[in-house]
Amino acid sequence: MENNSTSHTREALVKDISALKRDVVQVAQDVKHHAEAHVDATKQHINKKVQAARDAMSAQPLALIGIGFLLGFILASRRR
Repeated sequence: MENNSTSHTREALVKDISALKRDVVQVAQDVKHHAEAHVDATKQHINKKVQAARDAMSAQPLALIGIGFLLGFILASRRR
């Protein structure tokens, strides 16, 4: 009788471990998909900002040069 109880407990344990492994794999896949969605959204946001900066530089290159000189002057004057 004790042997039957032990084998039944072992079978239940094997089933529980198998279910746990499936759950862990499912959670890992869910986290991966969630992270990929965030990474894709971040890439799109950065690409939009970079494109907007390129458009602004193309539209007014002299203003950009002036801003660069102004920032250089401010940084150089703070070092003294």
